[in-house]
Amino acid sequence: MLYVLWLPLMFQAALVVLIGRQLLAKGSFEWALFDAVGIPGLSIRLDGLAFLFILLSSLMAILAGFQISNFFAKQSSIQKRIWWRFWIVLLGLSLVWTAGDLITLYIAMELVAFGVVGLIALGDQAESYRSALRYLKAVLLGTLSFLIGILLIYGIYGTVSLEALQQNIESTVLTGLAFALMTVGLVYRAALFPLHSWLPPAHGSSHAPLSALLSALVTKASFYTLARLWLDWGDLIGSHLLAQLLGVLGALAILWGGWMACRQSELKMLVAYSSVNQVGYFFLLFPLIIGVSNEVALLAKQGVMLQVVSHALAKAALFMAAGNLVAALGSKYIADLSGISRSMPLSLLSFGLAGVSIMGLPPSGGFLAKWYLLQASLLSGQWWWIPVLIIGGLLSATYIFRIFSRSFLEEANTKSIKIIPKVLEIAPMILALLAVGLGLFANAPLALMMIGLEVTNGVE
Repeated sequence: MLYVLWLPLMFQAALVVLIGRQLLAKGSFEWALFDAVGIPGLSIRLDGLAFLFILLSSLMAILAGFQISNFFAKQSSIQKRIWWRFWIVLLGLSLVWTAGDLITLYIAMELVAFGVVGLIALGDQAESYRSALRYLKAVLLGTLSFLIGILLIYGIYGTVSLEALQQNIESTVLTGLAFALMTVGLVYRAALFPLHSWLPPAHGSSHAPLSALLSALVTKASFYTLARLWLDWGDLIGSHLLAQLLGVLGALAILWGGWMACRQSELKMLVAYSSVNQVGYFFLLFPLIIGVSNEVALLAKQGVMLQVVSHALAKAALFMAAGNLVAALGSKYIADLSGISRSMPLSLLSFGLAGVSIMGLPPSGGFLAKWYLLQASLLSGQWWWIPVLIIGGLLSATYIFRIFSRSFLEEANTKSIKIIPKVLEIAPMILALLAVGLGLFANAPLALMMIGLEVTNGVE
């Protein structure tokens, strides 16, 4: 069954190389499939930000695929069902990153949702099916709001092209309503507090390698789409009040998600609520790009996109390492971790290194991302985000160190620890090292991100 993984990965790698060469040659470009016949939709827009996310999803595909193939090596029934869902999710994500119009975005997000429901349901337990249905409900409600917004935009402007809309869109009541509906739909799908209730059960009930893929990429797709719309149109029709509201919800997500992570008794649920906590940082982007200087807007964009990338790397590492610990213990409870440091030091080290980025400690990508956000908050005079950044880091440290305080206890563990294949510890270690090292080599992704991305949301 390995050819089902590696042949598409080789094709994707070749495609990435070709796209990269084209991007470096042209800077950015757009290609529409049906321009000649006048059919709206199905166009591709590629710039540095899109390519950065293509590279991220390609890396995740390789490492998550490697982990999945080894994690389920002796479960042929799952191996037969998993790969087509895996590739549907990645195809949908690739379209999200490169969509040049609202119709392509809609199709892409539905492809992602279809594949994700299938991956969550692979748990083959009642809780897995309930989590899949809960995710499907969130997707349907979010999609309905997003689709109504698309129809309003098309009815007003007669186009769904993001480039054409950026040139022609105007601040009117109907346009504002459409923008608000699209924002609400994408916020629901991104699992922002208080619309996050579907996310912890979906991640907590999935197999660990699948949770790693879902947490690293799937919630990012909705946020990426929302960020793209605000970067394109925010200075034209973005409401300062709505931007501040998104920032407040992000702040509440940081605090609430961190607090709930501290209270969990199950290891994977702790990591799942950590996702709610970390997603909140993404939404500080919006109040920091509307009505501010170009310098502040650039800092905010760089900080948030670094946070997205570092979170993807660190959270995938956390879920994979947590899955290894749970498999070795035969227990999902944090209370049973005592003594695991002697038997699973590499998985525990991967968990800790990823935790460095989650906490925002140097030299990690998480530290640099939060440092940029702190600077943007100071320079824009929005000092109220600074306590949120500090408290969020302290909460993250609390739930990360909680795992280590338990794992190094010497009290007897009545559960026998199984020996898991060492190959399962490779992918989480690579991801954790990348998350920690991102802060040292951040210039490369930041430079790539800026290709074709103008700073248009700030004011002089």
